Amino acid sequence: MDDDLVTVGIIRGVRGLRGQLRVESLSDFPQRFLKGQSLQLNGLLRVIVNVSNDKKGLIVELGGIDSREAAEKYRGCELKIDSQESGNLNSENSYFHHEIIGMVVLDENNTELGTVKEIIETGANDVYVVSNSIDKDILIPAISSVVGEVCVGSKTMKITLPKGLNTRN
Repeated sequence: MDDDLVTVGIIRGVRGLRGQLRVESLSDFPQRFLKGQSLQLNGLLRVIVNVSNDKKGLIVELGGIDSREAAEKYRGCELKIDSQESGNLNSENSYFHHEIIGMVVLDENNTELGTVKEIIETGANDVYVVSNSIDKDILIPAISSVVGEVCVGSKTMKITLPKGLNTRN
């Protein structure tokens, strides 16, 4: 069941005495955190009672969490939605992070380089952290000149390695 869920936020802390949560949004869709929307927290569906912006992220009040003590136990927890509620991306060559994480990465010779374990967001473009059991992590820029074919169904990505990038020790 948890495979059908997508993380859209992480609770980074609490604010005040009424159970307000400091949330880091992982979503590109601001409407994800509107009053009345539902999110899953530790397997329970919670409704957003109130939300506001703060210099450190979002301040979210969820139904059923009404004290600082109640909120503290959720520090570090993820807020999730059903993957079918993810929405649509604006571009044909855009993917959700949960679609990329876990993909097997192949080079232009169909040699397996490893699996995407993390995505680093930079100002210019994302960077895929590819891990395998032999080498150090490989950092792959998520740009069209490097990332070629991406197949969400088979969880594979074919890349063209930039000149000078050595994947072997």
